[in-house]
Amino acid sequence: SLTRSEQGLPDLTARRFAILGLQGSGKTVLARHILGQESYHLVYDTLHEYKGFHRYLPQHRQYSDQATDELNRLVKKVVIGTHQVKLFLIDEANTFCPNRKPLPAAMLALNDFQRHYGIALGVIARRPVQLHTDLIELAHYLFIFCLRGKNDRQYLDDLADGLGDQVASLPKYHFAIVDEHRNITIHTPI
Repeated sequence: SLTRSEQGLPDLTARRFAILGLQGSGKTVLARHILGQESYHLVYDTLHEYKGFHRYLPQHRQYSDQATDELNRLVKKVVIGTHQVKLFLIDEANTFCPNRKPLPAAMLALNDFQRHYGIALGVIARRPVQLHTDLIELAHYLFIFCLRGKNDRQYLDDLADGLGDQVASLPKYHFAIVDEHRNITIHTPI
């Protein structure tokens, strides 16, 4: 079902979510808003865009064994290991968890068991076709800004009927929220 909404964002406590959209669409603004709602957060700040937030600046910013090892260590030792992180957000997640590659071991565990750890897991990517499918298809919520690419639209239509057309026609900074039942709401800018 599609409804237009100006309501607040859903409760993301111990939930999985993905923020998708092209550069300049509003992903970072939305992510900062979400991070601001949870004091015990950590953002994997690949592009150094989250100054003022609790962040980790990865040394390895391109897909490689070293980048995978770095992410695995952080998730195991800090995100899961300390029991203090309640929201973990990975920017440019497609770099570390690309489609058609195995998820890093710690990300697989976090994606499968995040509710048992009491952690909300969020990922940000420009295009859904570039991000590991488990991170999208198992997400409780998808936040999607305008995407007009043929492959992205087809992928989104496969997730929910008409979703590709809905996000292709979104005005600048507006976004769709798709819940776990694949209900779609359209939201005005944050």
